[in-house]
Amino acid sequence: MKPTDLDRTKVELLDPLIGQVIVGRYRIELKIAVGGFGAIYRALDLKADRDIALKLLHPRLTSDPSVIARFRREGAALRALENPHTVAALDVGETVDGMLYIAMELLEGESLFDHFKKRGPVPWKRMVQIARAVCDALAEAHGLGIIHRDLKPANIHLELRGGGGFVKVLDFGIAKIVQGGALDNADLTHAGQMIGTFDYMSPEQMVAGECTGKTDIFTLGIVMYEMITGKLPFGAAPTAASMLHAMVTKTPRPPSALAEAPPELDRIILRCLARQPDDRYADVAELIEDLDAVLAGGDEPTLIHRITTARMQAAENPDEDTVVRKPKFMPASTLPGMGPPKKKR
Repeated sequence: MKPTDLDRTKVELLDPLIGQVIVGRYRIELKIAVGGFGAIYRALDLKADRDIALKLLHPRLTSDPSVIARFRREGAALRALENPHTVAALDVGETVDGMLYIAMELLEGESLFDHFKKRGPVPWKRMVQIARAVCDALAEAHGLGIIHRDLKPANIHLELRGGGGFVKVLDFGIAKIVQGGALDNADLTHAGQMIGTFDYMSPEQMVAGECTGKTDIFTLGIVMYEMITGKLPFGAAPTAASMLHAMVTKTPRPPSALAEAPPELDRIILRCLARQPDDRYADVAELIEDLDAVLAGGDEPTLIHRITTARMQAAENPDEDTVVRKPKFMPASTLPGMGPPKKKR
């Protein structure tokens, strides 16, 4: 039986936070989502007179120092990131009774996961445009020493903006702040602890190895492969151990064998999915270059072939004046769902 408005009202009234005003500013109006660490509410910012998303840490977890530190680190990471393709944090704080919160921009739309569930595989060109926007967000994060470590379709949001689903990267809750980064470099995980969603983990994450920007590149490769083909590159696995075994023993079929996609995209995605980090893209700037090339070239491989050839020549003849220029970290304004980066203040 379909729930009525009265039924929904009764359910909401069971949540004691509905109707409360946090720190004298945020009036909680509706629960949007709930997870293992906290809940996200729609709230009204009484000071700015606008709707926001308010993420609150579960009260039962406020006695766990590692969870508190992880929550605060997410807030600090989001405050440091200004790329338009990263969800914006507006305020981070703690109530007088010890409740931790992050106030964020309220997004309208759906996750890439929900989009996939409703409509099936994403056309390859649109998926490349989405990946290009994700790379733009990662470029800024990696530049600050922040590794996301949990990229997945549920953490990539397609916002209703500009008529095409503006891309936003969410949930830096388990981000790793690498040594030398702009933020506190403490890694809040323990030795041997596996962090992330194992269907979208890199091999090094599976064995609790070192995570770098190439870890996020591997995960983005999984996302692109699955969203285009409708299948995970290494197949579905019931456990992390079986997934790791598949990664070590199986070579994914080229995406173009399962869905409409140009051969050059096969090379891009399979390079992202290389088992050894050194065999992947050196950084997201290099990946951006190839994604832009495949978008510019459509089904024609010549542009990427020229870029790849130039790189090989530069490696083989380091004394020659062969230069491969990397693009600046900005989204191409001509692509759907992408706009100019926000200027630093």
